[in-house]
Amino acid sequence: RRQSHAEEIVKCCGCITCSKETHDTFVEMMNFALLKDAVFMLFALSNFFTSIGFNVPYIYIAAQAETLQLNSAQSSYLIAVIGVANTIGRIILGYLADKPWVNRLWVYNVCLTLCGISTALSPLCTGFYSLAAYCAAFGFTIGAYVGLTSVILVDLLGLEKLTNAFGLLLLFQGVASFIGPPIGGWLYDVTDSYGPAFLMAGITIAISGIILFIIPPLQRHLESKAKRKLQTTTISMS
Repeated sequence: RRQSHAEEIVKCCGCITCSKETHDTFVEMMNFALLKDAVFMLFALSNFFTSIGFNVPYIYIAAQAETLQLNSAQSSYLIAVIGVANTIGRIILGYLADKPWVNRLWVYNVCLTLCGISTALSPLCTGFYSLAAYCAAFGFTIGAYVGLTSVILVDLLGLEKLTNAFGLLLLFQGVASFIGPPIGGWLYDVTDSYGPAFLMAGITIAISGIILFIIPPLQRHLESKAKRKLQTTTISMS
């Protein structure tokens, strides 16, 4: 029995002792063969752009409010508005995405595009209520990014590739999240305004939504290419 248990203990990365199940999951997540998949790479690129701008409103909206002479209480309310709207957005968008007549990818793309546009235009907000309206729009639409990503991955690649795809996707998200806020801070240092940071975040998020509209025609092209290849192989064999 001890020997059987010992056989279940392996090493991740050659140094960290872990269970066989953990080892297998880690290996599956870090299978880079999926990087050759054009559909996955397009989705990963979209997530990279989203993650660059994702944290900027959370980090800088209070500071932006202070530059507009809003008090600290009002600045705090703006963060709360994002949180409440985000919760509502996740629930509603998740409910809609569960309906068979809803195109989940289309909902995801539209939400990200609208989120980016509203963020890019947010520097035009000059008062508490206009900023609160932006925060509500941002919180609601960005809920698609948080709540529907794994569902879209299953739709695009299949359930059997979810672990691998999500693991690699987190790598893209992590790198982008690491560089996004510093870029926003640098833009403030250069311009002495948070407007360019929100503009940058909005553009990257909007781009992330727009490029995903390429996926359906790309899938049709790949399917057509695969069919032609299969037909050619069949003819050559006959």
